[in-house]
Amino acid sequence: MGVVDVKDFEAVSPVFRGKLGNRFARVAMHLFAFDKVNKVYDHSGQYSGARFAASLLKDLGVNYVIGNAERLRSLPEGAFIIISNHPYGGLDGIIMIDMMAAMRPDFRLMVNKILSLVKTMDENFISVTPTGNKKNIVTAASINGIRETLTLLQEGHPVGVFPSGAVSDFQFKSFNVRDRKWQPSILHLIHSAKVPVLPIRFFDGNSAFFYSLGLISWRVRIIRQPSELFNKSGKEHRISIGKIITVEEQDQFTDIVSLGNFLRKAVYDMPMPKYFVPHNSISLTKEGQ
Repeated sequence: MGVVDVKDFEAVSPVFRGKLGNRFARVAMHLFAFDKVNKVYDHSGQYSGARFAASLLKDLGVNYVIGNAERLRSLPEGAFIIISNHPYGGLDGIIMIDMMAAMRPDFRLMVNKILSLVKTMDENFISVTPTGNKKNIVTAASINGIRETLTLLQEGHPVGVFPSGAVSDFQFKSFNVRDRKWQPSILHLIHSAKVPVLPIRFFDGNSAFFYSLGLISWRVRIIRQPSELFNKSGKEHRISIGKIITVEEQDQFTDIVSLGNFLRKAVYDMPMPKYFVPHNSISLTKEGQ
């Protein structure tokens, strides 16, 4: 089955079409670790949703720990929105679903077209097409995704978003890895939803080599992304849970620019927790369950 096959390469460029082109495609799949991605995907393919996420993380040897985990036990019963930085560009979404499923099986995550290729997680995904830094075109997929998100929130379900819509970049101005400008469409969504917001911060990320490729081209960096899944084994990836931002706090900001600045600070100004607990700790269980 797999996530990516030769036909996907054919759709990208005519170079990969025909008998010789297909050979090039298979070489490229091996060179850029797509074949390894397909292998771990197929191994967990018997599962779906959150069970697939847990199995995939186990196969990858990915372990994560959570700071301020006790805040997860006092989440709102109904709808809320999780916002987060996006340093991994895919793995962070899998981790978020695995973490939230312990408390809210109805949790859904807004993802881009690349992560939406993981069909076994359709039940947890809301697929959109984020705009680029210099584009203001909103696609039909994005409009439908935003409508679906608002409907889910109105029905009382929690939803997660990566407001940048793309993996973090190396920023020369601050000389560190940060999200690009957060998407106006996502900030409009949060502004209009009128539900509590939970900020989450990932303190780790991909390799320095991965981010350096972004200085050449985002297309080159995307090709490297599958390989980044296989250098996370044996490390403790740190996540911190922020304080809930109430609707009343959000209403202090009348425009999406000021709201966006406030929400971004809530993520990036989050201090490093003094201690972390394993992600499968009993601390993740909500009180009363």
